[in-house]
Amino acid sequence: MRMPHLLRLAALGLAGLFVVGLAFCADEMDPRDGSKEGARELLEKLKDYKHKIVYETNRDGNWDLYVVNADGSDPVNLTNTKDVDELYPKPSPDGTKICFVADEKKGKDKVRNVCVMNIDGTERTKIADNAREPCWSADSKSIAYLKGEFEEFNLQDFATKGLFIYDLKSGKTREHPNKKLHHLYTLNWSPDGKWFVATVHGGMGFQHGILAIEAEGDKVVDLKLEGCRPNLSPDGKKIVWGHGDYCAGVADLDLTGETPKATNHHDAVESKEPVETYHVTWSPDGQYLTFTRGPKAEGKRLGNLLPEFPGVEAPGWNVCVADAAQMNHWVAITTDGKSCKQPSWMFVKERKAK
Repeated sequence: MRMPHLLRLAALGLAGLFVVGLAFCADEMDPRDGSKEGARELLEKLKDYKHKIVYETNRDGNWDLYVVNADGSDPVNLTNTKDVDELYPKPSPDGTKICFVADEKKGKDKVRNVCVMNIDGTERTKIADNAREPCWSADSKSIAYLKGEFEEFNLQDFATKGLFIYDLKSGKTREHPNKKLHHLYTLNWSPDGKWFVATVHGGMGFQHGILAIEAEGDKVVDLKLEGCRPNLSPDGKKIVWGHGDYCAGVADLDLTGETPKATNHHDAVESKEPVETYHVTWSPDGQYLTFTRGPKAEGKRLGNLLPEFPGVEAPGWNVCVADAAQMNHWVAITTDGKSCKQPSWMFVKERKAK
C-alpha cells in the first residue's frame, strides 16, 4: 500500500551506488525475478524492437533527459543543460515531440515549468509556468498539465491545483471545467479523449487513490486500485500502475460505460523489500512495459521527499523492460544506477537500418 509509504520520511545518500548489471545479477536482489536465461532472451528480442525509451537521470551532475534503444543501447543526452534540470519526459503518441518539466533558476526564484521540444531535443518551448505532470492527447495536438499548488518551489509531485489544456497549434490554454481538482499527479488522457486518469493524494475528499476524471465535466470516479502512478495502454483498454511499493499491477479498464471501472487485477512484475518498483508505462503496441527498479532510500532524511518523485535523487535506480504477457520476465537496460527513472516509450515509425 502506498499511502503509508508516502507518509514515511525518505532519504538520500546511500553508501555507494547500487548498480544493477543488465538484470543478470538481479536474482541475488530478488529470488522471485526472472531467470538469467530469460533476461538474456528478452534482451535479444529488444535489440530488434523499433520503439525507444526516454528517461530522466542525473548521471552528468544535473538532471537531463536521455533516449535509448529498447535494449538500452545508443544512449543520447537530449537536453544536455548545466543550469536547468529536465525531468518527467512524455513523448507524443505520433513520435514527433516530447513534453517534460524543467526546473529553472536557483534558490527562492526556482520554478518548475512545462516545456515541449522536438523528439531530437530541438526547438524547445515553454508552455506553462509553475506547472507539472503533463500528458498528451491521443492526436498529439494538445498537452494537459497540472498547475503547481504553491508559488514557492516544491518537489512533491502531488502539490498541484487545477488542470489545464494547451493547444499546440493556437498556443491557447483553457482550464478544465472542474475547478475543484487538486492534489493530482501522474496525469493520463484516455485515447478517446473523454477521461483523464490520475493519482490523488489527500485531496478532493480522497485520502489516496487512482481516479477517472471526466474530461469535459465534473464526474470523478474512484477506480479502487491500491497504489499510484497509473499509465493507460495505447488502446485505453488496460491500465498499469504501482501496486504497492514492490509490484507493477495490470488490470482491464473500461471507460466506455457510465461509470469507469478496472477489473481482473494481477501483477506483472514483483520485487521484494528493499527493492522497489515504480514508474510503469506501456510500449506503443502494448507488448512491453518499462519501469524503474531500485533500493529503498536509507540514511540522510529529506523531510517527506521520496526517490520516486521527479528530480529527487534515487541512488541505485535503473530503467527496466518487462514482457507484458509474462510474470517477472524483465531485464534492466541501464546499469549505472544514477537515478535513472521516470521512463516512457517513444513511438518510432520506422527504424533506421544499421
